[in-house]
Amino acid sequence: MKDFKECLEEGLIKRNKEAPKRVSKSIEIAERFFESAKRNFEIEEYEMSVMGAYNSLFHSSRALLFHKGYVERSHFCLLVAIRTLYKDKSIREFIDTMDKIRISRHQIQYSGEFANKEEAEFVLEFSEEFLKLVKRILL
Repeated sequence: MKDFKECLEEGLIKRNKEAPKRVSKSIEIAERFFESAKRNFEIEEYEMSVMGAYNSLFHSSRALLFHKGYVERSHFCLLVAIRTLYKDKSIREFIDTMDKIRISRHQIQYSGEFANKEEAEFVLEFSEEFLKLVKRILL
């Protein structure tokens, strides 16, 4: 398992003075993916709903990273960075669950796994709560 220092050394997380300017755009993207995930859930496209909700989580997390002046080149290192840069317990708990969702999304996208209604519903609700938390923190 990589730590924050290794992610920096490998260039998977980088300092970027322009990153804070990208916060609001990343939140907008997170909102769009969330809305898409909701629409896919409504038509019982559960795999697409999970993938859309995960993308919302990813862009919400990127907004947190951008706020701290960093950019990422790895989904895993993004989560490592958030754990390191934010000490807030609620964020850390979200990131721990998001890591599990990251693995599930990977299985759906690359291994052809299926998602059921309950999983899709959980990920959708979770992504909505995380987006709300990120907005409270950053906006």
